[in-house]
This record gives sequence, C-alpha cells and structure tokens, in this order.
Amino acid sequence: MPEHGYTPGSPLGRAARGALLALPLILYVAVPTRNFYWDGVAFAVNIEKHFPFGSLVHPSHLLYAPWGAWLFWIVEAFGIHTRALFVLQAANGVLAGLCVILLYRSLRRRDTPAGLALAGVFLFAFSATWWKFATDANAYVPSITLLLCAHFLLQRRRPAVASGLAHAGAMLFHELAILFLPVALFRLRKNRRSMAAYLTTACLPVMLAYVVAYRAALREGMAKGGLLRWITSHSSDSGFSFALGTNAILTARGTARLLFGGRLGDFVGDPLALATRTFLVLAAIVFAVCVWRATREAAASRLPRLPLYAALWAAIYIAFLFFWMPTNTFYRLFYLPPLVMVVVGMFRPTARTRDALWAFAAVLLFWNFSFVVYPQSRSEYNVPLRFALAQGGKWPGGTRILFRRFHPDLWIISYFNEQVAWIGLEKLNVAQLDANLEYVRKEGKRLWIEETAYELVTADPAGQRWLAAHERRDELLDFRDAKHRFTFHSVR
Repeated sequence: MPEHGYTPGSPLGRAARGALLALPLILYVAVPTRNFYWDGVAFAVNIEKHFPFGSLVHPSHLLYAPWGAWLFWIVEAFGIHTRALFVLQAANGVLAGLCVILLYRSLRRRDTPAGLALAGVFLFAFSATWWKFATDANAYVPSITLLLCAHFLLQRRRPAVASGLAHAGAMLFHELAILFLPVALFRLRKNRRSMAAYLTTACLPVMLAYVVAYRAALREGMAKGGLLRWITSHSSDSGFSFALGTNAILTARGTARLLFGGRLGDFVGDPLALATRTFLVLAAIVFAVCVWRATREAAASRLPRLPLYAALWAAIYIAFLFFWMPTNTFYRLFYLPPLVMVVVGMFRPTARTRDALWAFAAVLLFWNFSFVVYPQSRSEYNVPLRFALAQGGKWPGGTRILFRRFHPDLWIISYFNEQVAWIGLEKLNVAQLDANLEYVRKEGKRLWIEETAYELVTADPAGQRWLAAHERRDELLDFRDAKHRFTFHSVR
C-alpha cells in the first residue's frame, strides 16, 4: 500500500528508503576517526591487558569496558587479529547505524511522511558530534541506542517490561541515561500498573549490577569509600556551574556544535575533499532556493502541534546540562534525537519544507565530511598518534620506557607502540634503574625515560649522578608544537 502519498514506484519507494537508511552505517564503518576519544583508548588499553571484571567497571559507564572485552574476546575467538580500539569503533558504527533506523521508525510512528522523516534522520546522522562519536570508541553511542529502543517500544505500546529493560541497559552503559526516566513515566502516566512495571524493570537490574560491580571493584582496589560515594564519583575537573550568563552562551554554542563542527584550516586538498567541497557549495545554493520557496507558502500553512513527549525529553537534558559541565558538547548527544523529533514535528508537512530540510541535511553532510570526518580519519590529524607511529624504528621490540604519570597523550603513544615495555616509576629507585638498564643492554636495545619519570629522577642527587653516567643527550627525542610536547631521554 502507498505510504503518506508515496507510491511504491516513486523515488522514495521501500527499496530506496532502505538504501538511504543504510548510507550512514556504511559511512560510519568505512571512514573511522583517527582523532581518538581519550576514554576510548583507555578502555582499549585495559581490555587488551585482560584486566579482571573489577578493574574494567567504571561507575559512570559501568558495563562499557566489560562489554568491549566480551566483543574483543569474540573477535579473537574467530581468529581475527586486530586491536580492541578498532573493534569498539566498528561496534559503535553499527549501533549508530541502528540508531538512525530507530529514529526513522519513531518519526514514522508519529505519521511523519517518509520523505520528511528521512530528511530528519539525515539531520541527526550527519550532525558533527554524532558522526564523530559514531566512528569512535565511547559509551555514549550504545547508551543512546538503548534509549531509542526504550522510546520506540514505548511508542508501540509494548509491555513496559521490555522498554524498562532497554532503559536499564542504557543506564548501565552511561549514567546520564537516568534522565530519561521522567520522560518514560510521563509517557505511561495514564497506566499506573505500567508505570510500576517500568520502574521495576528499569531500576532493579541497575541497582543489582552496581552492587555486584562495586564489590568486584573493591576486591581489585578500584573503589574507594561506600557504594553511594563510588556511584557518584567523578573527575576533579567536573561538576556543576551556576554562572547563568556563561552557561547560556555555552549551551547555545554546544547545541550549535552538535550540528556543525571542524575548522576551515582542517580542509584536506585532495580530489575527494575538493569534490565534496563542490557538492557543499551546490547544496548551499539549493538550500537557499528551497528556503525561499518554503517561506512563500508559510503564511498559508498551519503549524503542526508541538510533540510534547520529545520536547520534554530534550528539555530535561538541556536543563541538567545547563548546569552540569556545560562546556562538554558530547554530553549533549543525549538530547540530539528528541531535538530532531521536535524540529521535524514542527515542520509543515509540505513538499517545499521537506525539500528545504533535505537541502539542509545535504549541507550538513558535505560540511561535516569536509571539515570534520575526512580530516580526522587521517592519522596525521592526531598529533600523538602521528608521533607514536613514527617511533616504530626507534623503539623496536624489547625496548623499555620508564614513565611516572600515564597521561592521555601517553595512552595513545603507548597503545600504538605495543612492542615496547612501558614501566611505571612511582619513586626513585637506583637499583630498579640499573636492573632495567642491564636488561636492555643484554637485549641490545635502549632504555628510554619519559619526561614525567625524568623529572622524578633529576629531582634527587642520586638520580642526577645516575643520569650523568648513562644518559645520551645527543639521542634526545623531543617533539613540540603549540599544544603538545613529547620528550623521551635515551639511556645506554
């Protein structure tokens, strides 16, 4: 049967819609980022070290690393030799593609015409921050996927148990998913039994999982204080801000950055990038024409009703993130799907407004591919990664590097030099220095001291004497630019 005025033989027939819905997934998997999210690298490091469950769990994203370890184990069991980081990236690409389909089906459930719904999901799929995180390793994509599952099940009036379990999964992947709870209860407000079933199935598994994870983390020395303190723990640089004027500016800027990202200076001048820029210019011209045509019919059309359910979902997250770490754009991904639902729901369902949204989605696609996705898919964009890959010849297998502080840049440098033995140096121990030096001499290799460990050694006169006898200053490895500095001292 025809759907909303489109016949099976129209340009937006079922097969064409399926192909279009598959396009984001293909791009997510085919063009993964190399500008890695630091947390994703940390997850991969821990997974490849085969840490026990208690060392993998983290209260903010409880099950992401254990889930990633399970995926990595499956990949290894099939005899595929790759890195955990790449497995996590591919998994997120697939889940992000599923998100696009779920959002499309959700819009269609609200009787949104197929063409308008497709334009809306492209607005979501090719927005800058979502596209970036869809191609990276992070806990946000699985959590939002499960939130959209819960939302879709609520729309279809399935038993509240199923949607509650999906929401529980979302919370176990990231704590921010808990803010969806009042949205779900609002949806179920006319049926108290369903509300009770939802609360039970959404909250009880989460509470049990946190108790089990806390006990496991406690055994591994990864938890401090009581259960509640562990659950609510966060990094020292995170917290609430109540500077209303500044927060308002950050909220507006962060929401805009959800859609458009990158810098003009990041443009890559190869033929693919040049072709994409040409399409961007054409899309911008078409968008301007479509907007002009759509505004001419605006006065004669009636505005649709505001989708209250989606508006509430977006408003709750916007209000919370107005005060909680408003500088973080990626947290705002949690209100991107409902924001798209609100925008599409407020659009007049006419051919001209549909065409204008399609043209805007095309502008978004070509802009973000040109200035975000494609540049960041290249190793040279990531300075620590570029440095790490360049050291393969200088750091052959058997090389040892001493470090004191395992800072984020060192996560990347060490992860992509797995042939090196990275050894933590918590305090100066000349005997330990001698033992490491003796080992590399027997292997015909070199000992390197990373800058944080070097500062520890030079702070003590005994360390200074040891370095005076063994350091090779002419072999210093020192890289610096405006934002980075990597220094490794050679010892023989």
